This record gives sequence, C-alpha cells and structure tokens, in this order.
Amino acid sequence: MTALQGTPTHTYPLAPGRSIGLGAGLRACFGGIGFVVTTPSAWGWAMVPMLVAFTILGGLSGLGIWGAVEIVSKAESWKGTAGGIALGVLAPFVAFLIAAALAQPLSGFALDAIVQKQERALGLPARPNAPFFSSLFRSLRVTLLGLAVGLPILGLLALITALFAPAAVVTVPLKFFVTSLLVAWDFLDYPLSQRQLGVRQRLSWIFSHFVAVCAFGAMSAAILLIPGIGLVMLPFGVAGATRLVLASERG
Repeated sequence: MTALQGTPTHTYPLAPGRSIGLGAGLRACFGGIGFVVTTPSAWGWAMVPMLVAFTILGGLSGLGIWGAVEIVSKAESWKGTAGGIALGVLAPFVAFLIAAALAQPLSGFALDAIVQKQERALGLPARPNAPFFSSLFRSLRVTLLGLAVGLPILGLLALITALFAPAAVVTVPLKFFVTSLLVAWDFLDYPLSQRQLGVRQRLSWIFSHFVAVCAFGAMSAAILLIPGIGLVMLPFGVAGATRLVLASERG
C-alpha cells in the first residue's frame, strides 16, 4: 500500500532471472575491471582499500618501532635490548597481517558505493547507503564464514600433497577451484547484501548459476596470482560481481 502511494521502497530483492553460463562469468570479471578503470568517479572509492591498508600498516609499524626504540634506550640488560630489537623486527610483519585482515571490512562503505555506481551505470535506480557498522560487520561475517569453510579444505588438500606428492595432479587443481569459489563468494557479498540475501539464499543463487560463478571466480583468482594485486583487484571484483548478479536478473 505504501509503494502504491508513491513512497519509494528500498528492499530490492534479487530477481530470479535465468541461469547464466561461462561467458557471463568471464564478461562480468573483465567488465568490472573496465568499468572501474573508465569511470573517474569510482577511482576515489577504489583507492579506499589501499589507503586503509597503508594507514594501518604505517600506523602500527611506526608505533611498534617507536616502542622498540623506547625499550632499547631504557633497557638495563641484554634481555631488554633483545626484546626491543625483536619488537622492532616483528612489528612491521604483525602490522602487515592486521592491515591485510582489516582493509576489506573497513572499506565496505566504499565497495558498496562501487556497487551502486555500477548498478546506476547499468540502469538501476539509486539505493540508500548502508550504515557503516552494518556494512563492516556484514563483511566480517561473510568473510569469516568463507574462511571457516574454505581454509580447512585447503589445509586438507595441502596435507594430502605433502604426504603423497603425486596427488598434486589432483589436489593442485582442486585447491585452485576452492580458492576460486572463495574469491567469488567474497566479491559477491556486496551486491547480494544490497539485495538482503541471507546465507541460504546466497548459496541457492550460487548453485543456480554455478558455471558462471566458477568462471568469474577462476578468472579473478588467476588475476590475484599476480603478487601485490589483491587490494587493487578488490574494487574490480566487486564491480564484476555486481555485473554478474545483474546478468542473472536479466537472463
């Protein structure tokens, strides 16, 4: 009744559409890259994950090194000096791990903005911005769920390879396949969240378009093999995932 009276609704459920295939997954991946590269208004949002990561990395590394210098300067024994030096050496590595873990969830608002820009470019109406903390906790929840399922499988495959080297003929492709699904799951979080899909609905959608999702994830994972490109690929992948979801809606 409210919608009939002209009040806008912001539910945006996922339209059923038809099952899409291999070509749709590949086009979505490259289309997302092309969209971000050729859309200047998206560049600022695309830089947010890198800026967040470098801020965390620089801040924690600097804090750790400052603490190490203070400990060494005030140390009265070789143990204190050794502890300070160890802190100075380890601080950048710990800071890197923390930055890598937090950069994506803390950048959720920017990645949501890229989803909206990609949707508007493809003809969808504007959506209201998701609250920052809602976006943050959603991203953490989905990422942790994917890791909780995927990491044990990858660990098992690595163990099998270590115990029986010839099994690598099977386990290495399987590890890439699992990684591809994890990458696709991660990128698809943003457009599917804006359609308010829960975990079961997401899994149902992924199985309905499994070939396309595998193609999209495999191509994205292959690009991620390039050293240091992870945070650069993140906004590209989110834009590509948005294109993939829209392709499924439009059949």
